[in-house]
Amino acid sequence: MSAILTLKRGAAWSLEKAGIPRLMRRLQHGRGAILMYHRVNDANDPFFPALPSKVFEQQVDFLRRAYRVEPLDDVIRWLRSGAPGPARVALTVDDGYQDTFDVVFPLLRQKGVPATLFLSTAPVETGAPLWLDHLRALFKGTTAKAFACRTLGFAESPLETASDRLRALKRVRTLLKQAGRRTVDDAMGELASQLDAGGSITLPTCLTWAQVGEMARGGIRIGAHTHRHYMLSRLDRDEARAEIAQSVRLIEEKLGTAVRTFAYPNGEASDYTPVTKALLAEMGLLAACSTRYGFARPGGDPFDLPRLETSERWLPLFACHMAGITRKQPPSSRSGVLPPGPFHAAEAT
Repeated sequence: MSAILTLKRGAAWSLEKAGIPRLMRRLQHGRGAILMYHRVNDANDPFFPALPSKVFEQQVDFLRRAYRVEPLDDVIRWLRSGAPGPARVALTVDDGYQDTFDVVFPLLRQKGVPATLFLSTAPVETGAPLWLDHLRALFKGTTAKAFACRTLGFAESPLETASDRLRALKRVRTLLKQAGRRTVDDAMGELASQLDAGGSITLPTCLTWAQVGEMARGGIRIGAHTHRHYMLSRLDRDEARAEIAQSVRLIEEKLGTAVRTFAYPNGEASDYTPVTKALLAEMGLLAACSTRYGFARPGGDPFDLPRLETSERWLPLFACHMAGITRKQPPSSRSGVLPPGPFHAAEAT
């Protein structure tokens, strides 16, 4: 553990003992906390990082004790009404991994806690993982000693050790997140041909529509997260519309329920545009979540809702983040909190 983290945890423990987070929670009227989760499991796999299940359960139990936890749609409606009364909390889970069904869903159902799953629909529809997870699997399982990627202008780099592979994965992932659909597809084809010699790579298991349907019937609301998880600002208008529309259509057709909410892939300020927001409004969606750090407030743009990242594993420090005493900036974030725009007047149902 780093010295800085030790100091932070020590300070958080002292604040908790002094009751400061409890006091701050009483003063949090008029703002909502939208929490963002991804993988939750105990595999301890650096190529597929996840929040341990016990930590997730501790966070959920704390939220139940300390806050009013509601479905995201209800929190949006509350914000639109001026956010009277104590702070509200909504849980969201992005992408749609197998552990969302195996770990997250049973625990939330047992405890009676609602959540929204922002589902990327291509894996559920095709059985093949998102390109990001295919990329992780390639670098985790490859036996190649080096690689290069002409599509990305990536010079030959070593893959001798796990550390080499993790560094290469991080660099390639960053480049691909800045690329459009064709570049992503071309680069993935090139990388697969180099790294998956003999077809030996084990790909992650994908959710099925039956599992998604069971979650939807069991208290998990389903929002859209595009079809194939391309960054929308890197697509032209027609491509972006198709990515959003296909995910919405599939969810509505398979589950027989209206899609009201959306989450931007990657979700940083550079990953969506005013055009993206306009497309969502045209399609009848009522709100969209980013990965910008911050609390949601009345008067904010419902198509630019900030969220709180949840990877903190020590509960007193998590409590401080929730109370707004300390700021937990997501590791991937390159931007701070943007000034809110006017809150959309549409009814959030």
